[in-house]
Amino acid sequence: MKRFFFVILVLLSVAVAYYVTSISSILSEEQQQVAERTLQKASLFPARPVWWSDGKILAVGILPDSSTGDAAAQTACDLLIAEQLPVSGLRIEVYDVLKIQNEDEWSLLGFAVCE
Repeated sequence: MKRFFFVILVLLSVAVAYYVTSISSILSEEQQQVAERTLQKASLFPARPVWWSDGKILAVGILPDSSTGDAAAQTACDLLIAEQLPVSGLRIEVYDVLKIQNEDEWSLLGFAVCE
């Protein structure tokens, strides 16, 4: 009977740890600000990035024809990794900044998941 309760407690601990991990941001608020400043320094990303889904998705805008969406997203990952930010698992989505400004249309151009 004691083993049964021990197993239940271990399973509950794992479930709680998974839940806390799944709802928490990948980066702290301070690290998010560092990430934003890092990307704003790069001419490829002319607008301030936007955080979505509790800090697990970072949306960046690029000018049309400046890069492919997937390549721009990977560039953003590389820039953040170069800053030694713990971005493993962060999804970076790329959008056309002019379409957002002119038409309020958020069409996904590409993405990358930082490793």
